[in-house]
Amino acid sequence: MLLEGMAGRIAQRIQGPIAATMTGLTSLRVAQSEGEGDESTRAGMRYIMSGAGATGIAPVQAIPTTAAQWFIWNPNGNPVAVFLDVLGMVLISGTAGAGATLYGCLVGPRYAPATIPTALTAGVTIVNSNPGSVRASGVIVASAQTLQNTIAANWFPIAQMTTAQTVLLQTQWEQRDIRGKYVIPPGCGFGLANISPTGTTPLFAPYGMWREYGIDLE
Repeated sequence: MLLEGMAGRIAQRIQGPIAATMTGLTSLRVAQSEGEGDESTRAGMRYIMSGAGATGIAPVQAIPTTAAQWFIWNPNGNPVAVFLDVLGMVLISGTAGAGATLYGCLVGPRYAPATIPTALTAGVTIVNSNPGSVRASGVIVASAQTLQNTIAANWFPIAQMTTAQTVLLQTQWEQRDIRGKYVIPPGCGFGLANISPTGTTPLFAPYGMWREYGIDLE
């Protein structure tokens, strides 16, 4: 038996039968012509976050417990889940110390700040990767947030320091291999903190990329 499929746009929360094309060996026939990420970008589900215009946050010299230097929050009632693809921090002023690690912390409802941020920190922007899309993100990115009930064991390394080969020797932490491995459901968040020597008054700001869409989470 052969099931015929039809090309169409991304549909969220599909209910009922789903048409697909299968081979005579009952395997699903797949032909990948578009590039990775093309369809999510086309559909307006991908967003870019930059804090380069914000006042940066100084690094710490020990693994954090409740202090998130930067915090990505998916508000309660938001109809989408946030699948992180890229996370990083970049030096925006001062001189960084030698060596550093970027730590992340997945934040469920019981770990969220007592006072939930309701607006982007000044200088932080979130834009749709598709400038022709009418979709806008409801995610909040805020600096200097105090989490509840978290301990050092809740934090894990996600990136190491790299030095770009530029005249300014710009320093940054970056992880581009996340690619959906972390998800932020509504009412949850993700904390960021960098650990490095004090340097000369270094201040850091976050950047990232993610996808937002409605999906059942188990």
